[in-house]
Amino acid sequence: MTIRSRVVLLLFIFATASSSLAVDLNPEALKSWDDYIAVVKLRIQERVNGARAFLWIDEDPTSSQHLSAGEIFISPLGNSHPLSIPHGLIHHWIGAVFIPGATIEDLGAVVHNYGSYNEIYRPTLVKAELLNATSDEQNFSILWVQRMLFLTAAFYTELDSDYVALNSRQGYMTFSTTRVQQIENYGEKDERRLAPDEGNGYLWRLVSFARFEERDGGLYLELEVIGLSKDLPGSLRFLLKPVIDHVPKQLLTAKLDQTRRAIRSRSARRISSALLPTAR
Repeated sequence: MTIRSRVVLLLFIFATASSSLAVDLNPEALKSWDDYIAVVKLRIQERVNGARAFLWIDEDPTSSQHLSAGEIFISPLGNSHPLSIPHGLIHHWIGAVFIPGATIEDLGAVVHNYGSYNEIYRPTLVKAELLNATSDEQNFSILWVQRMLFLTAAFYTELDSDYVALNSRQGYMTFSTTRVQQIENYGEKDERRLAPDEGNGYLWRLVSFARFEERDGGLYLELEVIGLSKDLPGSLRFLLKPVIDHVPKQLLTAKLDQTRRAIRSRSARRISSALLPTAR
């Protein structure tokens, strides 16, 4: 059996199993998730206060070679991936990219332009809308759809975003879901949003940490993404591990690439504008 045939078979099994093993979010899984995120935040604070390298890529000597070559560098984090917790799985991945000529200003212009998200991140992201904002904090909604052959997973999510500028060259952002609702029968006449924490358990929670630094004539951007989903029986989890590993990596790679393209475009417009002669 070819690799492609195996993946197709695994996706079919995954779709069948996921629809038949629907389960609501378990309090034990939520407790384990909260504990895990608390530990991750402590580690991130070490990067902020200088106890560790600010950027994860600076701890891996091979990453600079990949980034200098224009590649997107992706890796799972933790000793086990996904991490099995009571009644759930935690998926923890990180990725990085270098964008020559770009600045923090370019990044901010892209990240805060929610009206363009459906163009930047299509076809997965359908709509984004700013709900509330202060100078450093924003609350926004995202409607997104992920299709994988036999499976369509659609969600309405609300997220809080915090922006922290450490200095003129470094900063970070935190994105945390405050509401996740699975959309049942997406695109059909009987489409409906389920209540939070109900559904098939493809996604219960999502937290992302973006760190960025201007140096070497451009912008380093890394995105750490942590998600909570339902657990699968041990034998099925082993069988589906190629899919469980492939999907988060694919999604993170695509998001970093799409963000890079948008920042490049914004950077090019900024540079072009600066070169235009001023009217007298």
